[in-house]
Amino acid sequence: MSANATRPPCHRKGFSLIEALVALIIASMALAGVLELQRQLADGQVRYQRVLTLARLERDAMALTADLNPADQPDGVRALAGGDSLRWRAEPLGPPALNTGSRQSGRAFELRLYRLTITLADPRAQPLGQFAFDRVGWRRLVAPAPYVPPPPAQRPAQRPSAPTPAEPML
Repeated sequence: MSANATRPPCHRKGFSLIEALVALIIASMALAGVLELQRQLADGQVRYQRVLTLARLERDAMALTADLNPADQPDGVRALAGGDSLRWRAEPLGPPALNTGSRQSGRAFELRLYRLTITLADPRAQPLGQFAFDRVGWRRLVAPAPYVPPPPAQRPAQRPSAPTPAEPML
């Protein structure tokens, strides 16, 4: 018999190389999932900040165009804070109409509905967003048109009233 055959089995303490590699693979897969979650959270935060910035710019644009008459200024540019800018373009949505006026002054204004398209841009003129809304534009007439009284208001047809229940007999 050889000396190796009579030797008792060796009991090592610790991990084998295979066990350590399997543990590393499992840990790396778990960390990859955590890193992907972190990336998604960061992307979500960037999108959220962009939406908040765009909402602020839209609110500023609405305030800056509150006194805008699209009949006088069909397009233009205004500066915003931080070097951003807003551009607008007004397109008529229908034919012009005269205001109702009064008997003394006549009809002095031509009115028209416009669609205002607002484009928000960053300092490098790259578009940040776009939105549109409708606004009435007006133009003073050189000579007022004659007054035309508005048509009389039409009353809705009255429905027959429901019959009242008969009084109970005693």
